[in-house]
Amino acid sequence: MEKTSRPIWTGILSGLLIVQLAAPAWAQNGQGGSEAKAPEGPPTRAEFAKLQNDVREQRQLIIQMMQTEQQRYDMLLRLLQGQGGGTPLPGVAAAPAPVPSEAAPEAASDKQAKKSTAAADRRPGSIEGKVTVTGGSVEDVYVYVENVKMPLTHHKVVEIKQEGRQFNPRVAVVQTGTNLMFPNMDAVYHNVFSNSPRNSFDLGTYQAGDKARSVTVTGPGVVDIFCNIHQKMSAKVLVVPSVLYAKVHSDGTFRIENVPPGVRRLVAWSPETKVESQRVAVNGPTTEVSFTLAHEDASAHANKFGQAYGSYRD
Repeated sequence: MEKTSRPIWTGILSGLLIVQLAAPAWAQNGQGGSEAKAPEGPPTRAEFAKLQNDVREQRQLIIQMMQTEQQRYDMLLRLLQGQGGGTPLPGVAAAPAPVPSEAAPEAASDKQAKKSTAAADRRPGSIEGKVTVTGGSVEDVYVYVENVKMPLTHHKVVEIKQEGRQFNPRVAVVQTGTNLMFPNMDAVYHNVFSNSPRNSFDLGTYQAGDKARSVTVTGPGVVDIFCNIHQKMSAKVLVVPSVLYAKVHSDGTFRIENVPPGVRRLVAWSPETKVESQRVAVNGPTTEVSFTLAHEDASAHANKFGQAYGSYRD
């Protein structure tokens, strides 16, 4: 449209110029007279200047008309392409509405199916599997999701007693934000401490009858707990980042519900084995995994100052 309209308007402009140049000769012939008059001499300078001015005005008018037509053409093109939201130009018929094709319902159905599939992929799933311990049992084995964090739990208290010069229980799993309470049930003094990087603490020395002392664990990981007076006293607390964990059953099986979709890091842990982890993709109702843990003997530990215990070892 744009390429073909320019020659047309150029022709119109040339025609108007010819008309303006021939106007004086037509005026001399009169309107409707049959007798031709002898042509006068060439136009004067003033007449030629007036003619040039008239031509310029006509040229400007033609350019304005071309611009208006171009705007009408652009708007009409947008309307035909479905990109224009304005009122149709006067005299221009509105573009007809597209005729629904037979494939439209099928396309809508496919789109809805894709949405349903995407929604299903975003639903939480379950992780289940089995753990085998080489050279040991599956007692006190736990499996948890490491890379899903939840807010710290509040007002949750887990009690670990000091009785018979031992910690009871010796193994516990808690969520971040849990308060660990250590009542002394013995007639002797105890000094509970941990040098674990994320949850180090020292509760000082106190005896039975004194107010139980406590600590809040906020960093996920294993907390090795000892008594600074009695070397044989030890406990391990696994601090998990969320409620997504499970204790392995006696047959080695486990199941964790409501795991958010995505790539998850699964960790298998027990106080007597090496930690094992693997990444799993949770994108369906159930994801199956398996672990094999190797038994590991406990190593000697130092006191809270990083030194060896003295002669009093009970």
